[in-house]
Amino acid sequence: MAASVEVSRTSALPLVTWGGTAASAAIALGVTRAGTAGGASPPDGPLALWRPDAEHPAGWAVLALLGLTLLALAFLQLYRVVRAHAVGVRTVAVIAAWWSAPMLVAPPILSLDVWSYFAQGTMVHHGLDPYSYGPSLLGPGTTLDAVSPVWRDTPAPYGPLMLGTLWLVALVSAGHMSVAALLLRLLVVLSVVAVSVLVVRIAPSEDRALALTLVAANPLVVVHVIGGAHLDALLGLLAVVTIWSVRKRWYLVAALAAATAFSIKLPGILLIGYLLAHLVRQRVPVHRLLGAVVTTGAVVIGYAWLVPEGWGWLGAMDVPGRVRIYWAPASLVGGLVYLVTGAELAFTDALALARSLVAAGGAITIAVLLWRAGAEPSWRRAGALVGAALLTLACSGPVMHAWYVVWGGVLLAACAGPRSRRWAVVLGAALCFSAVPDQLGGTVWSVLAVPVCVVVVVADAIRTVVPPRVTRWVLTRPAVDAA
Repeated sequence: MAASVEVSRTSALPLVTWGGTAASAAIALGVTRAGTAGGASPPDGPLALWRPDAEHPAGWAVLALLGLTLLALAFLQLYRVVRAHAVGVRTVAVIAAWWSAPMLVAPPILSLDVWSYFAQGTMVHHGLDPYSYGPSLLGPGTTLDAVSPVWRDTPAPYGPLMLGTLWLVALVSAGHMSVAALLLRLLVVLSVVAVSVLVVRIAPSEDRALALTLVAANPLVVVHVIGGAHLDALLGLLAVVTIWSVRKRWYLVAALAAATAFSIKLPGILLIGYLLAHLVRQRVPVHRLLGAVVTTGAVVIGYAWLVPEGWGWLGAMDVPGRVRIYWAPASLVGGLVYLVTGAELAFTDALALARSLVAAGGAITIAVLLWRAGAEPSWRRAGALVGAALLTLACSGPVMHAWYVVWGGVLLAACAGPRSRRWAVVLGAALCFSAVPDQLGGTVWSVLAVPVCVVVVVADAIRTVVPPRVTRWVLTRPAVDAA
């Protein structure tokens, strides 16, 4: 019986592989042809292949939505097959590559952040300070047209190393926006490949295929990280490098990785915090502790010299919070506060209060997790705690985007136990729909189709992660009661 079940699961792999690839292609094509809304005009891409269809944008948006749903369902089926140990790491890697392939030729999808990246790199190239001014300082033109109006007058909240990288991309691309977008995606793909290799190395031998599934074949990575070309993939990579280096007692390498992560984006400071907690709580010799501290400080200071006013980004930490993400935990708490107070507080005040409360709770939780991770004798357990701290930061900020999950998700995939992986599966499936094509907004599809797709996928995700004994109990309980 077990052999026949395994054969049936393996026989479903072609459908999973090609169905997921077709779904990924539908997402790439649908989002591309649907175009964007809200006042931004991204470039048409090489040979005008990225040009939207002005006549039928809603139809293409619906195609993308169906693709998101099918890709999420394919991911859940793949997870079930891998969990049954029916396939190995090589098969998962091939499937993940096929699913990601359509994204490689698509424009940045479901996010306009790449065009902000390019504008900020262009500002550095022209000697302008992105930490004091927004891209509007570049003046009218195709570069500014591609940037979301929300971010045209806001300073960059990214570290000096990230801005230095964006400057290099703007230089190498010679001002060609499409080339710059593809270069940034190449950097993201290389980061995903590298982190996948490391995750396979550090995960327990019996869970390597499962860990790779949660990292490389996860729709969050395929669609939002690779498809959206978000450099948050670098943080996930450096988080794994930090844990790996601490495991090997390569403290200087860990200090370099943590300081590099911090100089890309603020969440990297948690890696520095973990390294210091480990050095103190594990009673590492003083000379090694001082070496790591000096290395961290020197690297951070060195990176700050890459761009003008290299510390200016620390004053722009409020920039992401200038938008509202309705499903972010802080926004949900803000809505609850607004309802509980009977609308005596203005919604903006309720949201501000909720953001402060959620941030405070997140800060306390993060401190506890990092302090425990520092004393943890098991390096895998420490990695899981650090991953949980990074995920807590992603959830407790004023806004939350799907790609933020990558910060700590890769560590949880490699180091956490089965229960955390179950949560990762549900989270990955649900957050597929955290961003949908702009052209669905205000249509009947956003009111009816999107909720239906979310319910179908989340229900399948819950069915996937519920232990078989619970499923059997639910199915047999009515019969027992009737008897």
